Amino acid sequence: MQEKPFVELTPDAHLLMSSLRSVGYKPETAIADIVDNCITAGADVVKIHFIWAGKTSKIIICDNGMGMDQETLIKSMKIGAYSPNLVRAKNDLGRFGMGMKTAAFSMGKKLEVVSKINNIFSNACWDLSFIEADASGLWKLLIDEDTEFAKYLDDWSNGTIIVIDVLDRIIPENNSESPKAKNSFYVLIDAVSKHLGLVFHRFIEENSLQISINDVPVVAWNPFCLNNNATQELGEEFYCKDGKEVVIQPYTLPHKTKFKTDSELSDAEGPYGITAHQGVYVYRNRRLIVFGTWFGYIRKEPAFNLARIKLDIGTDSDYDWKIDIKKSSATPPLYIRDILNRTIDICTETSAKVYNSRGSYSKNVISPNLGYVWEQRKNKHGFYSYRINKKHPLLISINKKLDKVGQEDLAAFLALVENFAPFLQSGVIDYLHTDGSEAQSRMDELQKQIDIEELKGYIKSFLNKGYDKDEIAPIILGMANFRYLKNDILRIFEANDYD
Repeated sequence: MQEKPFVELTPDAHLLMSSLRSVGYKPETAIADIVDNCITAGADVVKIHFIWAGKTSKIIICDNGMGMDQETLIKSMKIGAYSPNLVRAKNDLGRFGMGMKTAAFSMGKKLEVVSKINNIFSNACWDLSFIEADASGLWKLLIDEDTEFAKYLDDWSNGTIIVIDVLDRIIPENNSESPKAKNSFYVLIDAVSKHLGLVFHRFIEENSLQISINDVPVVAWNPFCLNNNATQELGEEFYCKDGKEVVIQPYTLPHKTKFKTDSELSDAEGPYGITAHQGVYVYRNRRLIVFGTWFGYIRKEPAFNLARIKLDIGTDSDYDWKIDIKKSSATPPLYIRDILNRTIDICTETSAKVYNSRGSYSKNVISPNLGYVWEQRKNKHGFYSYRINKKHPLLISINKKLDKVGQEDLAAFLALVENFAPFLQSGVIDYLHTDGSEAQSRMDELQKQIDIEELKGYIKSFLNKGYDKDEIAPIILGMANFRYLKNDILRIFEANDYD
């Protein structure tokens, strides 16, 4: 094909970077975007420092992630370093490859990044004042081997420091030394801490991620009030479209009379007030994107204040959900609207019943959960399985009364019930998906390993009860939900690999 004539138009560095400063970040969303990079780099410790020094004040974000060499650092400093169409890994919270830069520029005119890998430092800096003063309009990334910030990585052999300087969007240039400017700077710390505690609460709770601001730990805030026994967990919904999974879990919070103290009630209401927190919470790879919205389906009403819905998507759904560059807005695609709206109806109806009950719960509010004994699950490859609802209130109550050995025995027995129920042995599993060998080739490797470890636990439990290998093997091989693991099960028994 003959190449068409063209003229290359390289944008002026100063003009484009100045435009990127007005993407629409708030300081707290900007810092959350930078923390995304820390998590993607494998960090489990993120330290944020707000350093007040008038017009030379700085915000410094340090992490103990994998760090970068000079080549990788320079690539990461490029505007638009990665394609938004790239399907990212499960631990990758990035989107357009622009977040760190645009987030930093929304607060200050200078971004310096210092990274260390195997105790070797690399450094790069975007200085908008330098670029503005340079008449060439070129994209001049500054490289300087000397940096005053390396000390922040003294405790780690690998890690990265992000320094945001010349904070003209946070501290007014004409009044930078005033007590009011200083007070506003420190008030911002509280806003950032609350925001990070909400956005990353699942990481802090589940992965032992530690975030601190000026050496004060950020406390996770879970919107779903899971530590209160009166919280109702309604039926979970699974949906899969072209391999993209959506998981919807609605909750109804307890009536205010079900809280022991005013402090517990205030915490459940949330940092922005109970009305602001009613609605849907969309998580992308467990990172909160948007919260407290009904997506235009219904209006917020006091009776719905107890309704909160957790919705999980992966990075493979970014295009469908229109995830923006700030990762602070999302729009449900048409294919999920009916299911989501139905869930909203159920959750808000339950909320209204509890809200108007004045603390006296009727049987009608809780009874739907009592009948929710079985769950049908479908993964993104179309593989179905049937499981007992492990969150059933009666099962939870029984579990609490058992010691560890008793809980393991109960789990093993429930696995037998799940896999040898008459309707499963009738062939319904084989009808709903293809033969085991094909299903095995399509199963997620991670889920496969999880299922194998689960089976090993059952085998050990049966062995501890005195059953021998020849008795256990046919039972495990006959479990309907694990038929796709036939070859792995045979290998486990042949190698006595139960640990």
